[in-house]
Amino acid sequence: MVTVPVIKVRVPASADPCHKGTLSIGDWAIPCVVGRAGLVSAALKREGDGRTPIGVFPLRYGFFNPVARPDFPRDLAYPFVPASADMIWEEAGANYNRLVYADEGERATERLTRERAEPLFDVIVPIGFNDSVARMGGGSALFIHAARADFAGTAGCVAVAAGDVMALVRRLRPGMLIDIDFEPRSILPEPADEGTPIEVVRFSGLQRGPKLLVTGAVHGNETCGPDAIWRAITACRTGELAVRRGEVTFVPVVNGKAYRQGTREGDRNLNRDLCEVTIERDYEDRVANTLCPLLRQNDVLLDIHSYRSAGEPFVFLGPDNSTKGNQPFSKAELETSLAVRLGPGLILHGWLDAYAKSIAEQARHGGAGNALSHAVGTAEYMRFSGGYGLTLECGQHKDPGAVDVAYQAIVRALAHLGIIDSPAPEAVHPRAIHLVDVVLCLSPGDRLEGDWRTGDPVTAGQTIARRASGEAVVAPRDGFVIFPDAAATPLQELFYFGVASDRFA
Repeated sequence: MVTVPVIKVRVPASADPCHKGTLSIGDWAIPCVVGRAGLVSAALKREGDGRTPIGVFPLRYGFFNPVARPDFPRDLAYPFVPASADMIWEEAGANYNRLVYADEGERATERLTRERAEPLFDVIVPIGFNDSVARMGGGSALFIHAARADFAGTAGCVAVAAGDVMALVRRLRPGMLIDIDFEPRSILPEPADEGTPIEVVRFSGLQRGPKLLVTGAVHGNETCGPDAIWRAITACRTGELAVRRGEVTFVPVVNGKAYRQGTREGDRNLNRDLCEVTIERDYEDRVANTLCPLLRQNDVLLDIHSYRSAGEPFVFLGPDNSTKGNQPFSKAELETSLAVRLGPGLILHGWLDAYAKSIAEQARHGGAGNALSHAVGTAEYMRFSGGYGLTLECGQHKDPGAVDVAYQAIVRALAHLGIIDSPAPEAVHPRAIHLVDVVLCLSPGDRLEGDWRTGDPVTAGQTIARRASGEAVVAPRDGFVIFPDAAATPLQELFYFGVASDRFA
């Protein structure tokens, strides 16, 4: 498979100043500068903010000033055309972020060939950001061009030393991409902006096939999903993952407010009581009104998460086929077939029934007594809508290996569904655990007895936790500790209890 060469721009996440980095093509690397205010998530880029968007963007062509550069080579592999005096790159109006032609004297300050104190724009390569369907105010006129002599930050472009411009030009190839990011990757928190759109990236094959939706950051402090999804988007754009059939739709950050705050929730838990609402009460309601239609448009969901306590990665599976119970379902075989091919060897099921017990326990001890619909998240909504979906828990939040778990699961799902031409992944024989019970924290002194991890086995009578009174909470039978929460507060789940499942016997 032929892969597209990529220009990488990397800026240290903790650097001061924030605009200096490195541009590289393969082993060749040179210093560069970006926006004077540093990098920003592409969805948060705004006109005039002095920031450079993070992401992977196409490079289609370049311009050179034939008056200033009469000796510009004409035999380059990458397409360059001479810039004329009437070329203008619009930064406002109906042609926002478009190249247009204007009469002499009109909007002279925006001409590509206008005279400047330094020859910064004698050679430019437009960066394909916000230009396919331009979002007004979302950022315009981003180029690769020559940097100022003092290497000051740009208005949002990427710039290299004037002496390096031609060396870069000679290394450009048709169809090239530019990948702009922090090094090491570390999305910096942004102020919460409830008006920021949800970024949706879709790749459609030219042959019929299933429609897969991959989501991340339903909970904002679970960053392995966004990191893995951005990596997968890059792989799709470069041809490393070639989408042949059906569709894959990526939503790197579902809950933007929580993600920018670095918190689990914006105003509330999006993965509870997920549904469309007529009267929106909070930020998550507004997200749900966008997310739910998107779920219904697809056949399969892979929702990527991580969790607070330590433990191994696992897949949360839905119910078996049934026309009764809390969740009627008819696609258990398809869902199970995908679950055992995502990579993790641990599979859990029984969520809705176990959560129903948690609700009953909370009500019994004076809690609010939520409806069972409170347990409906993305995967449950997907099943109720006629599709099927899996929740992938990639390990502990800050585990650096969680991103690889997530990325490999995306690739395996694409291969298993036949969306990409890759060998079908082999099924694992899983350890399967059925969630059957829950223990609540009832007072501030209740605590776990030991450093438990999800999936840890226990024997009947073994102490798992201890009440503030000193009373031991023991395992009712041989089983497993699930979701232990040492920080649980009264009427929150202290841990769930599971038993060995016979579902895969």
